[in-house]
Amino acid sequence: MNEIGKRIDQVIKEGLSKVMKENGFKKSGRTFLKELEDGWHIVNIQASSGNLGTDGKFAVNLGVINNAISEKSGLKLPSKPKEYDSTVRERLGILVHGEDYWWEISDQTDISELANEISEAMSSHGFPWLQKYSSIADISDKLKQQPSLQSIAAALLIGDELEAKARYDQILLDRPAAKSRFKSWAKNLGLSW
Repeated sequence: MNEIGKRIDQVIKEGLSKVMKENGFKKSGRTFLKELEDGWHIVNIQASSGNLGTDGKFAVNLGVINNAISEKSGLKLPSKPKEYDSTVRERLGILVHGEDYWWEISDQTDISELANEISEAMSSHGFPWLQKYSSIADISDKLKQQPSLQSIAAALLIGDELEAKARYDQILLDRPAAKSRFKSWAKNLGLSW
């Protein structure tokens, strides 16, 4: 592992690991998982692919998996899901800074200070975001502008068939190559779309 990787792991160890454990998460590599009754909360630390030498950066990715939405949309989840398997996703840096933000790290970085900054950001912004998207209605609202099978499934699960149909129709317009897949999915659910 390179020096930047070791420093990122030190930031995780000195700060994030403790706050995540206190909130019921289990660590697997640079990913923290919390299994819920109806899904998962996932936090992943992503090192930049451009990290070289002593200067680098990393992002903190958040994800929520809702089992009912995944099941209704036909997704099969692994026993230990990854952040990219999430129903909804966000970067902690966007929540804190209002834009895509990667924390910088170098041999000059005060690891303890950075570890505290990340832990505080997780407590003040990350955990509230994860909690908010534990509701299917909030997930459906977030997915409204991202038509997908999960978006349609979420709208159906909250009982809004008109919205689900509008999302379905939008997908067929935007992605005509996927038409047969989406029609087959709708037919399997008994939808006459």
